[in-house]
Amino acid sequence: MTISLPGSSRKGLTGLFKRKTDDKKGRAVSKKKLGGSDIAKLFDKDVRTAKAVKPAKLSETEINASEQLTNLRGALYSSDK
Repeated sequence: MTISLPGSSRKGLTGLFKRKTDDKKGRAVSKKKLGGSDIAKLFDKDVRTAKAVKPAKLSETEINASEQLTNLRGALYSSDK
C-alpha cells in the first residue's frame, strides 16, 4: 500500500521541501496603481471621467477678511512691546 503526499505527484518529494518563491516570479505586476476610473474603463469603455474642478476665486469680502487677519497676526507677533 502506498501513501500519497500532497504535491508529490507532480514534483516528487523535492516539491514538498522546495521553497515556494517560484510562484511569485511569474506574476505580472503593474508599475502604476490604477485609480477607480481606470478600473471602470477596463470593464466599460463608455465610462465618463471626472473633470478637474478649478478652485473658486475669493470674493471681495473674503479678501478683506484675509488682509485683516494678516494685520492682526502681524500685530500679535511684532516685537514692538
